[in-house]
Amino acid sequence: MTNSKSGMTSGQGGPKRMASRIAPARVKPVEIDGIRYEAVWGVLGLFRATEIKTGRILWELTLYRYKYDDILETDVQDVFVAAMAKESDSTILVTDERATVYRVDLKSRKSRIAKWPVGLKPVDRKPLTVELVIENGTDRVVRFDKPSIGFGGRLANKLFIVKADGVEIPYLGMMKKRAPPDDFLELKPLQEFRVKLDLSADYDVPKTARKIEVRFEHTNHFSVDDFQLYSPMPLVIE
Repeated sequence: MTNSKSGMTSGQGGPKRMASRIAPARVKPVEIDGIRYEAVWGVLGLFRATEIKTGRILWELTLYRYKYDDILETDVQDVFVAAMAKESDSTILVTDERATVYRVDLKSRKSRIAKWPVGLKPVDRKPLTVELVIENGTDRVVRFDKPSIGFGGRLANKLFIVKADGVEIPYLGMMKKRAPPDDFLELKPLQEFRVKLDLSADYDVPKTARKIEVRFEHTNHFSVDDFQLYSPMPLVIE
């Protein structure tokens, strides 16, 4: 999203230091070719590359900036890095506490969102209906491809993985290949999108199913924000 050179300091416009909330867990760094890559403990979204042999800081990168709601306590809105993992010799995946995943390119020293979390809420079992919730907590406008988020309450692609008693149910609905020009939903900072979707017409779930699991998984196609949308945890309906 944003990048910087070594020497970034805290304050307005930069990473925010920890206030009075419970201290975040220390995330294990990743080491590649003599360089240690780490999330700087206690500083929001700050990624750092350090030469292991000398301890010299090579560069720093701010992965994200979230928008704060003025009516809520600041510290409860703080979002720290929760996990890091090597994806390749030139990329690292960093997950924050809201389950947003960032891909850091170690060569260009830049990052972009790889996976954006969405929420799922149960509405009804018969017919199988769920509510999809997408929130924009960032400090910028984010564009979502309407067919990729069930805009209008209709499925135009395989957006969900549905299982009944552990067996995946095939998707029977339409597969829209292209989106109309500029057919996007724009979410401003702190806005959210909600839509109720009846899955029963597109997923033939057996009436005898005891346990139904629903996950969302689809790429935000055609948008400049072409990350993968996903539900971090499956919605379980019993």
